[in-house]
Amino acid sequence: MYYDMHCHLSEFTDKEVEDLFETIKDLKVVAVSEDLKSFNRVLELSERFPNVVPCAGFHPWSLKDHDISEAWDLLRLATRHGIRCLGEVGLDRHFMPIDTMQSQVKVFRAYAEAAKELGALLNVHSPDAWRDALSIAVEVGVPKVMFHWYSGPLNLIPEITGRGYFVSINVALKVQPKLKDVAKATPIDFMVFESDGPYNYHGLRLTPLMIPDLAKEVANLKSVQLEELLKAVEANSSRLLNT
Repeated sequence: MYYDMHCHLSEFTDKEVEDLFETIKDLKVVAVSEDLKSFNRVLELSERFPNVVPCAGFHPWSLKDHDISEAWDLLRLATRHGIRCLGEVGLDRHFMPIDTMQSQVKVFRAYAEAAKELGALLNVHSPDAWRDALSIAVEVGVPKVMFHWYSGPLNLIPEITGRGYFVSINVALKVQPKLKDVAKATPIDFMVFESDGPYNYHGLRLTPLMIPDLAKEVANLKSVQLEELLKAVEANSSRLLNT
């Protein structure tokens, strides 16, 4: 089973979603959301496609377009549905104004506490705020955390994995050299894969269909057998999602 642990599936057309699961039969996609609208779309897709895992989140960027009260409405909805993944949530010091940090922290902490209560995976966005996000997750005591598209300091990876948390390698590794270093530095027992599709990165439209090629490249970078890597990453992903 191939797992895409972070994908904005709500932004794909119905035909594209159908084609994804037709092309890779053994594919499971964690469909993250950014607000109520995208979460409702994710729920609808999860009802139609058994290999879609719905993930409820209020993205830090959503603070630009939505009132913070929507974050609480979404969290209540996720709790009612027993969602086992909360995200995309987190902190952002790179793309968001510094005066939003107080609100960002308030939302992120609330979702972290909910993840602890629900035993859910916390699917974390944290550009230039990697250590801040890690500190809150540790302080709250979230049992399952995944740092999405990790491109932070390499010396923080041992702290992340030492807490039993996971690092997600993005398919953009093909064009983002830093991700190759991240892959080399991350133990395979704490590694998962993602696409963050359908994001366009340096002319590359990211998609879950790129996960098999990513696995091959990471296996080469780490000098391990592809089968060994796939087995470890599948086990990691399944454990994070309770599947």
